Amino acid sequence: MGGFLAIIFAAAHRLLFLTGVLNFALLMLWWSAALFDIYIWPIGMASGAVPTSFLHAPVMLYVMIPAFFFGFLLTVFPRWSGFADLQKAQYAPIGSAFFIATIVAWCALISANAMLLVAALAIAGLGWLVALWHLAVILAAEARSDKGPTWHAWSAFTALCLGLTGLCFSAYFLLTLDGRAYLLANSIGTFGFLLPVFLTVVHRMIPFFAGNVVPGYVRWRPYWLLALLWVFLIPLMLAPVMDSAQLQFIAALALSVLTAIMLWRWWPRAKGPGLLMVLIWGFAWAPIGFGLIAFGHYAELAGFDFNPGKAPVHALYIGMAGSLIIAMVTRVTQGHSGRPLAMNRAAWIAFWGIELSALARIVAGFRGEHGHWLVLAGVIWILLVTPWALKQARIYLARRVDGQPG
Repeated sequence: MGGFLAIIFAAAHRLLFLTGVLNFALLMLWWSAALFDIYIWPIGMASGAVPTSFLHAPVMLYVMIPAFFFGFLLTVFPRWSGFADLQKAQYAPIGSAFFIATIVAWCALISANAMLLVAALAIAGLGWLVALWHLAVILAAEARSDKGPTWHAWSAFTALCLGLTGLCFSAYFLLTLDGRAYLLANSIGTFGFLLPVFLTVVHRMIPFFAGNVVPGYVRWRPYWLLALLWVFLIPLMLAPVMDSAQLQFIAALALSVLTAIMLWRWWPRAKGPGLLMVLIWGFAWAPIGFGLIAFGHYAELAGFDFNPGKAPVHALYIGMAGSLIIAMVTRVTQGHSGRPLAMNRAAWIAFWGIELSALARIVAGFRGEHGHWLVLAGVIWILLVTPWALKQARIYLARRVDGQPG
């Protein structure tokens, strides 16, 4: 047992990424089974006071995604600000909290018990608070120094604080079935937490990585761009309380244009390695997703008979977020396990599986949330992404192949 704990707590990312990849596979297996039960053939899935469809977003946004985010940010956050890595006593409770929350969440989903899911969110929230405390200590130390602010760190920290707020709204919804709380939990989780973290990370990572591996590459990552992204994300985050289709159209259109400019400026003019290109290809979903959101609001304002359903946000959830998770987790895992910094076969299959799953989910939205297409999106994910998730899990449970610590 001691040997296992020594391995799983050897680095900040290990247990959190293990939790994330297990959820990446098993939560989609549960969700696909639920969709099959609803749209194809009843298979006896448990049902409770809260419909199954309303359990999907809380567990994805506030149990699965944070495990990936904290696994990454607890590793890089101190380095961004020029401080020493976090110690085991600091990161071990965070990983443990999210792993326990995951176990409780699985039990909640299998039994359709909303109160168990509230317990899972509460446990995740405790881990979240501990993580925020350690990150806040780093930011406070930076503020006392003469280093100047690390804007990527501050941006990510802001998004993490908003994410914890969204988690609280999600728990409140499960306790009260308050519809406004559900909408706020989803909008904050999407436009205040998930997307700002990803946009912050790619703003830092893509130009940095490309500059290291592509000859003649010119890095471009102005801080005003990071600020503008926040300016236009906020109206989308506050949509449930502002209810202004015109403002949301302007914000989504601006984000589509901004991310398209980022994509064009970041795209290498020379051949780049696979690990870089999957980051860029995954990010290409951002202008598409924001553009679909903008067009949906434009159609509403113009009186067009056009309803994309949930296709726009799933272009961002599955297309962008799913692709970037494959890219970022593969890169961190390969590098921190002593393996070559390259896309392996399982990673390539998973990446293209995410693209196919995103396309199927978008078709489902355009066809009135068509059940067969929803199930197809899930099946593609299970078949093509699960082998990658299991491969990553085995790596986190083993020592580094080069014999180095970590």
